Amino acid sequence: MANIRSWFSADYIIGNPKKFSLEERIFNTFCVIAVVALFLEIFFNYYIELKVVALICLFGTLFSAGLYYLSRIQRKTKLAIRSLGIVANFTFLLNYFFNSGIYGPNMVLFCLILLVTIVVVPKKELLGWVALNMITVFGVLIFEYLNPGAIPNVYVDNLAKTVDFGVTYAVAALLICLSIAFIRNNYDKERNIGIQKKAEIEEQNARIVSQNIELEKLNSEKSKMFSIVAHDIRSPLSSILGYLEVLAETDMTEEENYKIKQRLLQVTKDTSEMLSNVLAWSKSQLDGARVDIIAVDVARELAKGLNLEKSIAGKKNIAFELALKEGVVVAADLNMFLIVVRNLVNNAIKFTPEGGSVKVLMEVNHENCFVKVKDNGLGVSPQDQDNLFKLRAHSTFGTNNEKGVGLGLLLCKEFTELQDGKIWYEANEEKGSTFVVSFNLYGVVKGKEI
Repeated sequence: MANIRSWFSADYIIGNPKKFSLEERIFNTFCVIAVVALFLEIFFNYYIELKVVALICLFGTLFSAGLYYLSRIQRKTKLAIRSLGIVANFTFLLNYFFNSGIYGPNMVLFCLILLVTIVVVPKKELLGWVALNMITVFGVLIFEYLNPGAIPNVYVDNLAKTVDFGVTYAVAALLICLSIAFIRNNYDKERNIGIQKKAEIEEQNARIVSQNIELEKLNSEKSKMFSIVAHDIRSPLSSILGYLEVLAETDMTEEENYKIKQRLLQVTKDTSEMLSNVLAWSKSQLDGARVDIIAVDVARELAKGLNLEKSIAGKKNIAFELALKEGVVVAADLNMFLIVVRNLVNNAIKFTPEGGSVKVLMEVNHENCFVKVKDNGLGVSPQDQDNLFKLRAHSTFGTNNEKGVGLGLLLCKEFTELQDGKIWYEANEEKGSTFVVSFNLYGVVKGKEI
C-alpha cells in the first residue's frame, strides 16, 4: 500500500525536485494532463461525429504518453521538448483543417502550445520556436482568408460547437493555471531558499569575522605571553648564573653563603614552576590534552601531593592548613587534578605575605565536591577579577617578588573544564581570596547515580 501511494505521489509522477529541474517537472506535468485531456477528447469528438479529430486526439494521447516516458523515465527531456514543438505544431495545423479552421477552438490550442514552449524550452532556442508557432498560425489564417471554402465547418449543430469550445478552453485554462501556479510556487520556494541561504551565509561570515578577530587577538596575546616568558626566564637564569659565579669566585661568610643559596633556590623554583605551566599549557593547545577519568580520593591525594607547597609555605612563614573530609571520591584525571590544586595553592602562597595563612578546604553535596583554596593575602582588585581565567600577557609579582605571567589560572580553567568541572573566584569578606574548583563525585553524572 505504501508503494502504491508513493507511485501516485506528485514527486513520483512528475519527478523529485532534488533530481528534476523546474522545466523538466513542468514538462512532465503538461504531458500527464495532455494524456488525460486528449484521451477524454477522443470519446467526446467521436460522440459529436468529429471522427478525424477523434483520431488526431488518439494520436495526441499516445504521443503525449511517449513524450512523458522519454522525459520522466529516459531523462531525455530536451529531445522530448523538441519533438513536442515540431509534432504539436504539425498536429494542431492538421486539426485546424479538420476542425472548422478559424471557426473552431484552434487558436486556443496554438496559444497553449506557445505557452508550454515558452516555459520549458532553453532560452537560446526560444526565439526559433516562437517564430515557428507564429508562422504556422498566420500562415493558416492567410490561407483560409484566401481560400474561404477550403476548410469546411464540421460541427453538426451549435451545441456541439459550444461544448467543443468549452472543453478546449477548460483544458487550456487548466494547463495554463497549473503551469503558472507551478512556476510561482517553485519561484517562492527558490526565493525562500535563497533568502535562507543568504542569511546563513551572512551569519557564517559574521561568525568567521568574529572568530578571526578573536584568533588575531589570541595570537597577539600568545606572542606577547611567549615574549614575556622568554624575558622572564632570561632574567632569572641570568640571576642564577650571577649567584653561581659569586659562589664560585668569592669568599663569603657562612651567613652570606646561606642567603645566596636560599635566593638561588627560590629563583630556580620560580623558573621551574613557570616552565612547567608553559609546557603543560602548550601541550594542551598543540596536541590536545588526554583526559583519563578515574576515581580520585581527594583527601589522600592532596595530603601526598601538597608536601612541597607545605614546605614552601613554611619557609615563607605562612600557616598552611588542610581541612579535608576523608573518603570523598571524585571523577577526575589525577595528574590534572593535582596540577589545578597545586597551581591554586602556589598562587595563594605567592600572594600571601609572611605571617599569613593558606587553607585548603572541602565541601560536599549530593553531586559535587568543592575544593576551596583560601588565603588572607593581597586579594584581587575588582577590575582584574573579570580577566582572572583569561590569557593575560603581563608579568605578575608575589609578595616576595615571585614572578609569573598569569598563565597558571588559565591552565587551571582549561584542565578543570576538561574534567567536566568548574572553577571560580570568591572575594573574602575581610581580605584575601578564595578559589573554588568543583568536581563530580565518582559514580554521579548530572545528578544521577551510575
